[in-house]
Amino acid sequence: MHDVVSHQVSLIAVRAGALQVSTHDPEVKEAASTIRGLSVRTLNELRHMVGVLRTSGSAATELTPQPTLDELPDLVANSAVDARLELNLPGELELTPPVQRALYRMVQEGLTNVRKHAPGSTAVVEISSAEGEVHASVTNSAPARPVLALPGAHHGLVGLRQRAELLRGRLEAEPLPDHGFRLAMSLPLTT
Repeated sequence: MHDVVSHQVSLIAVRAGALQVSTHDPEVKEAASTIRGLSVRTLNELRHMVGVLRTSGSAATELTPQPTLDELPDLVANSAVDARLELNLPGELELTPPVQRALYRMVQEGLTNVRKHAPGSTAVVEISSAEGEVHASVTNSAPARPVLALPGAHHGLVGLRQRAELLRGRLEAEPLPDHGFRLAMSLPLTT
């Protein structure tokens, strides 16, 4: 729930914020401010709901088709981030659905974080395999525009870390010396 809805609402908030600061029309500025405010409140409510659901201890159920790596080009193209996808996996490599889902969600969260925390930056999404593991990363340059404050409780990174650990992998999130950021996940090819 968090991965999908937060991604989309955050995009609405960022676009509304950009419109709010770029227009000179007072009515458009007010409408954009309202949309951004509603989006921010929705993100806060979502964060609260995710916290409640995490503490409930109930088992998760999958009710909708889950994303695969075949959907990554569309995700990157529609991310509202100047991003390039470098998919370097052997054609014969078949990743399990949980591994594909974890990688997709990592890229989705990475691009959402780039939009929220590094507006105007460029990003590279890389997926490759080596030494019995599949590696995915989202690396962005430094922000090129001022960052608009959006709520966040790091549920996205917590969820990604949990996904990685469940699949016997690891997640790394680190700032870079050039003021960019790198989010990376490594998972074993056999789970």
